[in-house]
Amino acid sequence: MIDSRTAAGGESYLEYNKRRWGSDAWTRSLRAAGAQEGAPFAHWTTWPNTFHASRTLLHAARHGRDAEFKHECFRMCYEEGENLSLRETVAAAAERAAVPGGAAYAMSDEGAEETIEVLHGVCSDTGERVRSVPFYSIQKGAYSFSGAQDTKRWLAILEHFAEVSGEE
Repeated sequence: MIDSRTAAGGESYLEYNKRRWGSDAWTRSLRAAGAQEGAPFAHWTTWPNTFHASRTLLHAARHGRDAEFKHECFRMCYEEGENLSLRETVAAAAERAAVPGGAAYAMSDEGAEETIEVLHGVCSDTGERVRSVPFYSIQKGAYSFSGAQDTKRWLAILEHFAEVSGEE
């Protein structure tokens, strides 16, 4: 969870963006990059409080279903307009992802303390607090950047680091 100040039930996507950044203009490049990959963020209506999703993700990971669970959460939130702040939505994502006991786990309070500990410890390998996602760190934290990057931008970034490190 990047912003712990997000209301427990989530917030209107646009209202949250206006409050935090003045507008949602920063999402234009994200949406464009996502559209190229088949994820246009077509129905992103809620800025979710992801505590219950994060808690259930830890449970899914223990069962080797974390990738499937994340996929369902992203699809439900960004493409189907579901509110991922709600336990019922998280439970539905766990069911779709076939997480053993995931729906019941999402509806419980199990793992809350562990989740809080994990979320407070989310840092880059340099110890810098991660404040946006995705977050990337290259050469053990020598260079860090965040945000969705399209293929051309990744190529430019990697070519730059190959030059800097003297590798081809």
